[in-house]
Amino acid sequence: MTINKQLTILMLLISLFSLIVVACAFKIADAARFHQLNSQHFNYVIELNELIARYPNAVPDTNELKDVVKKIQDQPEACVALPSRVDHLFMNMINAETIITICKKDIKIGDDLLASIRLFDQGLITSSAMKIDLDLGYQKFRSNSIEFIGPVDKLSDFIVKTSTMVTVILSVLLFLLALTITKAILKIVKRMQKTKDRLVISEAKNKQLAHQDSLTGLPNRNALDKEINTKIVMSSDDKFAVIFIDLDRFKDVNDTRGHAQGDKLLAIIGDRLAKTMRDNDSVFRFGGDEFVAIVNFSTTHNEVEKIASELISIIAEPVLLENTHVFVTASLGISMYPSNADNAECLVKFADTAMYEAKKEGKNQYLFYQDAYSKEHTRRLSYESQLRCAIDKDQLHIVYQPVVNLNNFATQGTEALLRWQLNEDTIVSPDIFIPIAEYSGQIIEIGEWVLRNACQQNKLWRESGASKLNIAVNVSPYQLFDPRFPQLVQKTLAEFDIPPHCLDLEITESMTVSDNNVFLKTLNELSEMGVRLLMDDFGTGYSCLSYLRQLPFDVLKIDKSFVSDYDTIASTIIAMGKQLDMKIIAEGIETQSSLNMLKQQQCDFAQGYFFQRPVLAEDLDIFKIYNEIKNTQ
Repeated sequence: MTINKQLTILMLLISLFSLIVVACAFKIADAARFHQLNSQHFNYVIELNELIARYPNAVPDTNELKDVVKKIQDQPEACVALPSRVDHLFMNMINAETIITICKKDIKIGDDLLASIRLFDQGLITSSAMKIDLDLGYQKFRSNSIEFIGPVDKLSDFIVKTSTMVTVILSVLLFLLALTITKAILKIVKRMQKTKDRLVISEAKNKQLAHQDSLTGLPNRNALDKEINTKIVMSSDDKFAVIFIDLDRFKDVNDTRGHAQGDKLLAIIGDRLAKTMRDNDSVFRFGGDEFVAIVNFSTTHNEVEKIASELISIIAEPVLLENTHVFVTASLGISMYPSNADNAECLVKFADTAMYEAKKEGKNQYLFYQDAYSKEHTRRLSYESQLRCAIDKDQLHIVYQPVVNLNNFATQGTEALLRWQLNEDTIVSPDIFIPIAEYSGQIIEIGEWVLRNACQQNKLWRESGASKLNIAVNVSPYQLFDPRFPQLVQKTLAEFDIPPHCLDLEITESMTVSDNNVFLKTLNELSEMGVRLLMDDFGTGYSCLSYLRQLPFDVLKIDKSFVSDYDTIASTIIAMGKQLDMKIIAEGIETQSSLNMLKQQQCDFAQGYFFQRPVLAEDLDIFKIYNEIKNTQ
């Protein structure tokens, strides 16, 4: 039962209690009134007796007699009029109805006596008869008055006892209900106090969380701004550096091991960073996989460089996740106060800009901010914004470069190369916009668009008669780290009726050193599907021969930097590929002498400006056999 209902019942009981107490008081007063009337009745009876006694041999004055008799009658008449119907009911229950009977007898005796007095006045009865009637009337009045005391006491006793019992019962009920309500109210008060205490604690936590990161325990972005602004206001000649720290390819950890393990890694890295800081330095979690450190220095940058190197080293140490060591690196950008900026916003922004440049130049390093970076950063942000609607605006298109079979100089396949025509006068290089697309996450959508359009074009060529023509598509690492990518490839092949062996997916060598489970699983699924896997830019990465044997690649593609007239690296790569029973493609062929060297080393395929520059699909002759080149051999 709710407090409101309990309080309502309590109020009703109090009201009922009050009414009953008042009613009992009235009834007790009525009982007292009976006694009072009987007492008056008895006094008037005595007065009648005294009047009779003063005239022992005669009849008293009849007028005096009438007055006394009428006074005696007034009391029983008042008694008869006093009880209500309910009173009569209770009087019957306790056999006290004789009160009324006695009163009626008194009234009848008075009436008879008055009648005798009138007859006496008229001379119809004698003095002796009148004396007898007076004595008899007195005796009856006196007897009734005495008899009246018994039932009146009985009625009074009943009223008192009943009133007392009802009062006690109601008092107990009121006490119990009041006690229950009091306990309930106390419970509510305690609950309200607990709620208040929790609110106080919550408010304290909120204040703490407003300046502290809940995952790592480090001060957060709000605290960073406050700290930088405080240092700027309080410092005179003091100098400090802002170091922006971004983990490299942290998204891969989240995608492959789950967000819980990713959070664990962030907490471990945050702890490492905090322990690396000197007493007068500090580190903050900026958000996501980004941290910011504030490092004080006196004169030169050497102190900052030392701290930055320590941070890179400490982050690169293995992290144990689910009984497996995971390796991550970080890119750092550094801005200096006051030489680079004199406010918190610009210091953080410039450090972020320098960090992006460090990431773009190969990751796992630090760079100090330069003014030129801002222009590049602004341009990158502009490109990133415009790239989001490049597909809708039909700014992206694909050009194709033929891949030539060096055995018969026929066109064996084509490589699909993405181009971005920003406007009539601006073509953005893939070297610029592909990293931007990868950094912003747009590469997934763009990569899917390239795959579908390339396969659609290959279908048109195959329907025109080039049934064995291969199509090569470059794949971003972010696509391979997506476990849904094999299903996308399979769906696209089925949509355009392309045999799996006619699709070549080009993967940069530097990506293949990853021991990421999702990456390796994706490669194996694609290979089992029948798709040909090409290791692109081979020779520029760090793959070893033993590791290469474990990967399901079908073709090695020699980077153009190794293709020259007398390059022994190209010869070594070709020989190694033959030992692994892999086909070899050399790219960047621009001279006859380079082609002759590759042909001599039994390279299988080649592509480059020497054959044809990348062109639109309608400008490419897929049936072309380069006889003029063949005839010069």
